[in-house]
Amino acid sequence: MKKILLILFFIVTACGYEPLYKTNNEIEKINISDIEISGDITLGKKILSKLSVKIIKDKSLNKLILDSNKNIIETSKNSQGQIASYRTTVIVKLSLLDNKNNLIKERTISKDFLYNTIENKFKLKEYQIEVENNLINKIIEDINIYLKF
Repeated sequence: MKKILLILFFIVTACGYEPLYKTNNEIEKINISDIEISGDITLGKKILSKLSVKIIKDKSLNKLILDSNKNIIETSKNSQGQIASYRTTVIVKLSLLDNKNNLIKERTISKDFLYNTIENKFKLKEYQIEVENNLINKIIEDINIYLKF
């Protein structure tokens, strides 16, 4: 039994296995020469601040374009005609261009969340901001994985 475990250990360590989500903060930064944000600018800046991208002013590196949008839709109403639930959707279109503006990679990442309304409008607005931040964090994870591979 020990021999099997030892052989399995050597096979797994020799293959170059690395977890996708590293638990430490030593995530390699991706080098980009320029980043362009379009769509919802505040949403794009939130995404950019959490993204593991390092900007280097070098013309030979790639350019990243982030086109982000947020939609809050009323999904249902009760019998009195008042809003009963909402759906928040965050959509990010990611384009990676080379130094001659030729498209290398392109991907659209969309995350949404359905939730019930809150009568207190202030608490509802705070909850919507919290939902948006959670969706942004999920999108950031997807973008980091996508850009590394």
